[in-house]
Amino acid sequence: MDKLGLPIVLLAALWGAVNTTLSFFQIINARRDMMFDLIDKCGYCLEQTLGPIEIYFTNLLPLSLGNIIFLSLISYVILSIPHHMRIDDDAEAKRLKTACVAIAVLPIFGAISFAVGGIFDMVMLVRALK
Repeated sequence: MDKLGLPIVLLAALWGAVNTTLSFFQIINARRDMMFDLIDKCGYCLEQTLGPIEIYFTNLLPLSLGNIIFLSLISYVILSIPHHMRIDDDAEAKRLKTACVAIAVLPIFGAISFAVGGIFDMVMLVRALK
């Protein structure tokens, strides 16, 4: 791969991760709001087909886990790029590795943030239903 192609690939990977994460974030927030609105209205909502627990296990939890897995895979791909490149110049190889680590920080931070948010959502659900 030439020197111009690699930054384009890294930028595309980062853009895809950010774009997908923002979509996930919007959907997860909508489901969380729906879940807590139901809790405020009727608690467990046993008379409804989809109560807050069903929304959590069928929507919120899978979306959060899916986004964490997606961001982890994107991070892994970005971090593994230097291992698959054949670069003879050691200084250039070191710059590539540094760039990949710097670029992977965003999806790694996103995965950690969604994991913390998922734990927080679970704790809040348990507290709200007590």
